[in-house]
Amino acid sequence: LVSIALCLALIAMLPVSADASDAVFLIDEPKDLLALSEKCRLDAFSTNITVVLSNNIDMTGFDLVPIPIFSGSFHGNGHTISGLALTPTGSVQGLFRTLTDTAIVTDLHLEAEVTPGGSASITGGLAGINYGIIRGCSFNGTVSGIDRIGGIVGTNGLTGIIENCDVNGSVHGTHFIGGIAGENAGVIRHCENNA
Repeated sequence: LVSIALCLALIAMLPVSADASDAVFLIDEPKDLLALSEKCRLDAFSTNITVVLSNNIDMTGFDLVPIPIFSGSFHGNGHTISGLALTPTGSVQGLFRTLTDTAIVTDLHLEAEVTPGGSASITGGLAGINYGIIRGCSFNGTVSGIDRIGGIVGTNGLTGIIENCDVNGSVHGTHFIGGIAGENAGVIRHCENNA
């Protein structure tokens, strides 16, 4: 009995790993999107996580800080996030600031005004910088900034893939401006710009 008790005590002292490989984060209302943004301040939070948008959500009146870094899968399921006003100060701005090379964002529709202040470089409707996959998404609204400004992303990195996406509205800037991406080092295919 003593040896069993000692073994249990040793096991209890071992560090607990937070493996999110099967974690699903459901977004059903505005507070869920706010919570996701807060949790993604830690880059490890979104690793292997699956985010599911289960409803159209209206962010009018909610002050959302852009999701800092995202490495998991975000499934929009054809739903729309509307009423979003992103007006932070600084560069690398969008609903997601950075999508890593493991990130996948699919079937998400965004209606937003993305108008950062300050340096306002590398700004997109969906993401500031994309190194992952963005598929079947749309943006409708306004994106404005100074340098590397795009309707979907500001910069599409070397590993970034954007496909079957479309943009409506307006995109404003002074250098490297594009309807889909302000700057592209990756792959953009089967997309349509009406901005």
